[in-house]
Amino acid sequence: MLDKRYQTLVVLADTNSFTKTAQELFITQPAVSQQITSLENELNLSLVVRDHNRIHLTDIGQKLAGYAKQVEFESQKVLNSLKTPAKFNMGCTLSLSSTLLPRFLNHLTDKIQISTTEIKNTDHILQNIRDGKIDFGLVEGNFDTDEFDSFFLQKENFVCISHQQLDISTIEDVFNQTLLIREPGSGSRNIFENWLATQNYKIGNFNKVMEIASPNTIIELLKQIPGITFIYESLVADDIKNGQLKKLDFPGFKIEHPINLVFLKNSYFKNTYQELTASFLQETNSTTY
Repeated sequence: MLDKRYQTLVVLADTNSFTKTAQELFITQPAVSQQITSLENELNLSLVVRDHNRIHLTDIGQKLAGYAKQVEFESQKVLNSLKTPAKFNMGCTLSLSSTLLPRFLNHLTDKIQISTTEIKNTDHILQNIRDGKIDFGLVEGNFDTDEFDSFFLQKENFVCISHQQLDISTIEDVFNQTLLIREPGSGSRNIFENWLATQNYKIGNFNKVMEIASPNTIIELLKQIPGITFIYESLVADDIKNGQLKKLDFPGFKIEHPINLVFLKNSYFKNTYQELTASFLQETNSTTY
């Protein structure tokens, strides 16, 4: 366990205020300042920039606060696991919640205990991992490999889907259609925007854009109105097969994206996550053949 000065730094990173930190920790403002100064002197590092009545953490201060936060919540989990089997909080991005998540949870039933499951977009899942609200997440979006570690689970085809009555033959035709797309912060939108950038296009090039947070709502709406979307093929495989939706193929458009189990770098439970992943992959491969 880290001493109280690190705990004070963690709170200060959230508040950027000696006064608010003191109030949250039920200590005096001078005590907060003394603890931070003591930590700076001991480490010989500048952690806080003081500018009159305003403060902010340096880059080093932010990194140290992040490390201290991780140590704090993982230490508590380790101590708890010594008494009873560890319980893990997991998260999952929306695009994976109806396909990969049920299989993964079913696989976990006799491996570890899952107490809660958070289902949000990629940005929210990553932030919840940072904050210690969840221990790991099933993520299809991009993440910073300097901050997070991961284990590969599977690859997903990212495809263009249209209403069945649309007749589209070139990528240029696509921009004349109504685009149904996830909200900013979602992994699938980030993947699509990155691909557009490689082709010197952007979301604004589309004739009309509808932002919808739920992939299931996008799918159902696309069955009713002319339009297109870019989505994981596994979410619409049945709809393509029964003719309710149509998969569009364009020259140069082929995207495969990895799905990962993501957690904080240097996690004490890395071996546990690795074992879960290996076991899941083994079971998945054995049911495939």
